[in-house]
Amino acid sequence: MPAETRQQTAPVDADHPVAEVPVAPRDRGGAVEWTLFGLGMLSLVFANHKVTWDARRRYDALDQLLSGDGLSEDRYSLLGPLFATPMWLAGQVIGRPDVWLAYFNLVVFALALLALHLLLRGRVDAGLLRRFLLLLVVGSMIPAHISNFYAETFSAMTVGVGLIAAYLAATHPWWRRLGWAGLALGTANIAATLPALALTAADRAVRLRRLRYAVPVVTAVLLVLGEAWLRRGDPLDQGYTGERFDYPMALGVLAILFSFGKGLVWFTPGLFLPIRRRLRGLYDAGAVDLWGAYRSWLIYVGAMVAVYANWWAWSGDLYWGPRFFLLAVLPAALALAVWLTRPDARAWPNVMLLGVLSLSVWVAANSSVFESSGAPRCYDKANLQEDYCRFGVVESDLWYPLTDWPGNLAPGRYAQLAFFAVVWAWLAAPIVARLTRSATAWLRAHPVASPAQWRW
Repeated sequence: MPAETRQQTAPVDADHPVAEVPVAPRDRGGAVEWTLFGLGMLSLVFANHKVTWDARRRYDALDQLLSGDGLSEDRYSLLGPLFATPMWLAGQVIGRPDVWLAYFNLVVFALALLALHLLLRGRVDAGLLRRFLLLLVVGSMIPAHISNFYAETFSAMTVGVGLIAAYLAATHPWWRRLGWAGLALGTANIAATLPALALTAADRAVRLRRLRYAVPVVTAVLLVLGEAWLRRGDPLDQGYTGERFDYPMALGVLAILFSFGKGLVWFTPGLFLPIRRRLRGLYDAGAVDLWGAYRSWLIYVGAMVAVYANWWAWSGDLYWGPRFFLLAVLPAALALAVWLTRPDARAWPNVMLLGVLSLSVWVAANSSVFESSGAPRCYDKANLQEDYCRFGVVESDLWYPLTDWPGNLAPGRYAQLAFFAVVWAWLAAPIVARLTRSATAWLRAHPVASPAQWRW
């Protein structure tokens, strides 16, 4: 039976109530949206791929190991970079392995999208799945994060896809075990996320009364300790000696959520859309607990916010956007896709939806077109003022092009902007139509008085 016509069946988690709800509207526009998806992936190929800053340190550590010079003592994990070994080997044959590794995170992201499609196809409403994947490409901050050899894309994709696999129901248990293995690997790649994995696994363990969910946490801890032991001779030496955890926690949380240059409210607005009731009927709960996976995504992201809030470098320094919280693009894209698939007829929810959609597409366009530009005021090496980029509106990576348009954009970048405008127009058209109908109905119910009715 097609996913669009299924009714929700018994859920996996006991706290997820059964409800008979209408099925989603008839699925339309599949060919158009898959075409936009393909063009969006093509645009990622033409991003400004490079190996710079901390990414260069990761590359040098991998290059040192694969060249036979032993393990680097650098603090950045090699777990994720090791998966780039085939690309490094190809670069050795053809030349410039660093150029090849600049595309590693794009490959990781593409494989993650393929995995999400294969895991959710037939288990989730076809329109919802398609828009979810489309929004990950053209409605998220992913373009700025697949263009460098940083760790966040690998961790976000292994953890994100791993949670979907972990919440499969009607399938072989080995898929779920592989999902939790992905969580352990992605978490160990960034040791600071260990508390996030622990909280996510603890939530699952309490709900199902199973102790086995401690296994991925223990596995991740052993990977982190083992790597430190091999590389630095001490399992407790993570290479971050002397790091300051003196940023006021409350201010850190507020900054991570609301600062104009790094805040999740601006960079992942879909994260704050409520979807629990709206999601019902859009997936087969007998095959996948999509709500459970979404909830675990939120727990993981929330725990990361709490962990990073106290660190002096909570902002990710001069990197574009809130790079530590890249995992948030998954629940944000899913939530927005849910609202686009099951819309609301009322005016104010549609106004909100139009705003969230517009901001999400602008985030993707900005991170694709302006990611390597940077606001001059806070990136001026002679007078570096990073807090302007973190907290200021005008200097924010997200907003400065609107007031200080870069004058050296190549024609290809304008073509990318035009593409994102087309994406926005396609996804926004039904919302605008509903708002137009609402406005027309309101005007009919509240006719304007004729001039003859006016008195002094």
